[in-house]
Amino acid sequence: MNKLLIIFFTLLIVSSSFGQIKKSNGYYRFYLSKNIDINQIDAVLTNLGQLNHKSPGWAIWKAINYRDYLTGRNLNNGNVIVYDQGIWLLGKINNVKHAAVAEWQTTFSPGSIINNQPAMLYNPSDSMKYGIYKITKGDNNDNPDYANWPVEFGAPIDNLGKPLIKGDQTLWTVFNSADTSTLKYFSWFKPNNERNILPIEIQQLAFARKGNKKDNEDIFSNTVFFEYTIINKGNVNIDSAFIGFWTDIDFQNFSLNPPGVDTAAQVGYCWYNGDESSYHFIHRASPAIGYTLLYGPSVPAQGENSIYKGRKLNNNKNLPMTSFHGIWDDMTIPLPFDMAASVDSAWNMALGLQSNGQPNIDPTTSKETKFQVSGDPITNTGWVFPKNFTGGGAGFVFFTGPFNLAPQDTQWVMIALTPAMGNDQFESIKILRDKANLLRSIPYDSLAYGTTPYKLNYVDTTNIDDVVESEIIPNKLELSQNFPNPFNPETTIIFGIQKQNYITLKIYDVLGREVKTLVSEYKNAGTYRIHFNSKGLSSGIYFYRLTAGDFSEIKKMVLLR
Repeated sequence: MNKLLIIFFTLLIVSSSFGQIKKSNGYYRFYLSKNIDINQIDAVLTNLGQLNHKSPGWAIWKAINYRDYLTGRNLNNGNVIVYDQGIWLLGKINNVKHAAVAEWQTTFSPGSIINNQPAMLYNPSDSMKYGIYKITKGDNNDNPDYANWPVEFGAPIDNLGKPLIKGDQTLWTVFNSADTSTLKYFSWFKPNNERNILPIEIQQLAFARKGNKKDNEDIFSNTVFFEYTIINKGNVNIDSAFIGFWTDIDFQNFSLNPPGVDTAAQVGYCWYNGDESSYHFIHRASPAIGYTLLYGPSVPAQGENSIYKGRKLNNNKNLPMTSFHGIWDDMTIPLPFDMAASVDSAWNMALGLQSNGQPNIDPTTSKETKFQVSGDPITNTGWVFPKNFTGGGAGFVFFTGPFNLAPQDTQWVMIALTPAMGNDQFESIKILRDKANLLRSIPYDSLAYGTTPYKLNYVDTTNIDDVVESEIIPNKLELSQNFPNPFNPETTIIFGIQKQNYITLKIYDVLGREVKTLVSEYKNAGTYRIHFNSKGLSSGIYFYRLTAGDFSEIKKMVLLR
């Protein structure tokens, strides 16, 4: 492994460790987590509606792997795409603004609201029951989560009274924003964090379909769905309410993830805006990582129809995304891309304002807008994030609302994690939009219970074996160790040259006798992958030698029959 790569991953580990310390939450003692891992996305979900950002954690996308540009070997099995996420609920009680949020730390508490009390205060001895439950198609009572499915807390069941499985795997949990004991662990919104309390219970159901295909074969292989049921368990009206969804997206280089939004596709995303050639490793392609609002809350609308938990409601409509706020980092950063630091700033963001209450002004039109960075990075038109770098806390929060919640009223929203990968960062954004639009066009029952694969129409050239490695120019002449090694019957040798030269690559036996010439010709500067078939050779130790001008290097390989 070369020095630049070691330095990069050392910095990555140090930065990630710092992030865990900086963003840690004293409430971790109540964190219970399980993986949703039926397809190419492996996300560690907690019973507080977040991702577990204690390693191993986060959300991993197995479709993207980094590899050393010279050896061709994968450097990891999948890569982080999301560090954390969480639902927000804003509402007014007696005209006083409240905001229950998850922003690395959280004001939420495990469990439901029981007899007007948060579960952890009502019956803390049952804390292990206030966890997260995981069931997969085919499960029975041998799975404790299936056998102990918490119907008493609101976990859904089918018409036979059995745990309801959506997709091929379902994870369910419930948490609330009524526990005052959480406030001492939540530092962002002080000194007014008592206004983080709301008599709200949130039931989260996450599901996914199995699969390991690309989006041009089956988009469900690379999608996770989240449904949120929001219940007013208090005896007061909650007015002018907004639902927000916040995320800290990390991928590729975690400091090169600018936010953006496509209001037509109802997807917020982060994309890679860097120069891959500046790294000593090559990624299959530069992805775009997004969350798509599939169904917003239902509100009265004469003559229209909405979807609520899969059912059609007449004379209602699903609200769309109503504002979007990009986040540059979690540290002290300039307007307008700061994070929420108080209940009032969270409300300003929900209303489509800057956190200080000033309007957002699109710099390309000089007009007010509720949607920051809603331009098109592909064509570089409209309001695009002004830098090609961010901080490690880059992400966004989008909102939908307003609506009212009377006592015992319920609302419901559905959001999908929708990563996408094209042949470059701009095609990744296009595929992300197409994927969001396709998902939004599919009926709810087909999303939740269907088995039909849906695919996008694009030609993929990002397979690792199809990369045009001759276009990757190393900064010196190098010869890789063959892989696999030992091998039988084939192995691969990669070498890189920084300028045109006459190249020979030959195989020798242990006595120094030449057994095969693999390359003997002029080669342009670039990186080359050579496949060697050992047909006709016996087991033993062999050597391969690369010669280019005055340069010569020999490495050993082992053939095992």
